[in-house]
Amino acid sequence: MAYRDSEFPWIKVTTFGFDHGVPETTIGALLIDLRGTALNDPAADSALAGRDGKNPDVIQHVMESPGLFTKLERIAGQARALLDFNAQKNFTARILIGDTDGRIHAVVIADAAAAVACHSTGTVMLRCWSTSRAIPS
Repeated sequence: MAYRDSEFPWIKVTTFGFDHGVPETTIGALLIDLRGTALNDPAADSALAGRDGKNPDVIQHVMESPGLFTKLERIAGQARALLDFNAQKNFTARILIGDTDGRIHAVVIADAAAAVACHSTGTVMLRCWSTSRAIPS
């Protein structure tokens, strides 16, 4: 069955922090490493310090990063290619998005990438979600 004909969630987006370890996964996963990526840092703004990537002000701050939409477009293209390949083998496309601690940039980018991946498939309904939690060490 093609993913276009299924209500099965074909894309799963997971966030994590490299400081806590990389989640175990099966073959056919896409790993996005945000460490060293030039994204606006909410911790540098005293009004945003201590908030996580689900906070609306933090989301806005990170989404205003220069070049972010180009990065999201690249992630969406890679996710679509992985989805097309994996669907032929009836595999879910798993996208792992990590930053240093897994609380801020990874969460914001994962939520945005999941929304873009779902939208970019046109009439296809994909159930995309992110799991925002630290992986125990």
